[in-house]
Amino acid sequence: MNDNTDFHLLKSLKNKAFLMGISLWLIATFFYFLFVHKGLNVSPIAIDGLNSLLTIYMPVLVLAVFLLLYLTRKREEVNWAELYAVKKSSAKKEAWLSLIYLIITQLILGAGFNMGLHFPGTDIYSTGSHSQVDVWVWAITYTIIYTILPLIWLKRRGFSLKKLFSSFKWMRDLWIIIVYWAIDFFGPILVGSADFFGGISVSQYAQGVPLGILVNSLGAGLPVVVMMHIIFIPRIAVLLESRLLVVLFGGLFYSIFSLFDQGVDYSTLSTGLTSFTYIIMTQTLVGMGKATFTVVTGNPFIHFITLHIISARVPFDTRMYIEIFKLK
Repeated sequence: MNDNTDFHLLKSLKNKAFLMGISLWLIATFFYFLFVHKGLNVSPIAIDGLNSLLTIYMPVLVLAVFLLLYLTRKREEVNWAELYAVKKSSAKKEAWLSLIYLIITQLILGAGFNMGLHFPGTDIYSTGSHSQVDVWVWAITYTIIYTILPLIWLKRRGFSLKKLFSSFKWMRDLWIIIVYWAIDFFGPILVGSADFFGGISVSQYAQGVPLGILVNSLGAGLPVVVMMHIIFIPRIAVLLESRLLVVLFGGLFYSIFSLFDQGVDYSTLSTGLTSFTYIIMTQTLVGMGKATFTVVTGNPFIHFITLHIISARVPFDTRMYIEIFKLK
């Protein structure tokens, strides 16, 4: 793997896989803005998409993808086949199977039971709108479908968590964890998109933060770690030469995981179209950021800290869980 493959866009454009992946994102982005321009009803999550794209998601792409790939360009390659028990001969088939499994289960859980990757699914949370039972049903369901069952499948193929954990280089990657955690944790607070301070006691913080991390880990964090970072990314990585391509397809995979996030609305054709295209447009970029942490470190848990459960989800969700669990 060389720097030219990752950082010279003109060379990447000649790659058919890159063209396919970037075309999917460009088509979704084009149609989102076309639908908005034509006056289609916009779902709650897709309101003011241009501002969100420019102020939130493009910075993620620049800082968490391009900058991090550049800063780690001299690192040794991750031995995906050895650490993740991937056979190149079956990697393509298994990557497709994981994608199909994700699509089918997301359609069943999201469309059938309103369970998205993040609680409370497509609903907009308000005080009293959801119960503790709702939280645990979501967390347990996602744990079984996206963590336990896939890990059983992986174990039968020779995957060893012990071997993977022994390969982590936490001290080498500490600067990545600290810098990107701070950006993702304080960013939503500073721009006012997360209601984290005010009206919450020290006792409520002390209970609500770890409880939120626990349930979000079960319902969202570990499912993404296993499905995307332990199954999908390593199999794509043994097939593609470019880290940037692996990151791109990792981002597209994550966007499928996000199809039933809070604020999407598939009840009508117009809101469904704006929801779907907005999710692909924005969550592909978020997923690319998540994928980059694994691609450059070989550690599927780095993103869990820097760009997911222990970072932004804490200011986003703590108040909600304090209310639902009636913490005093």
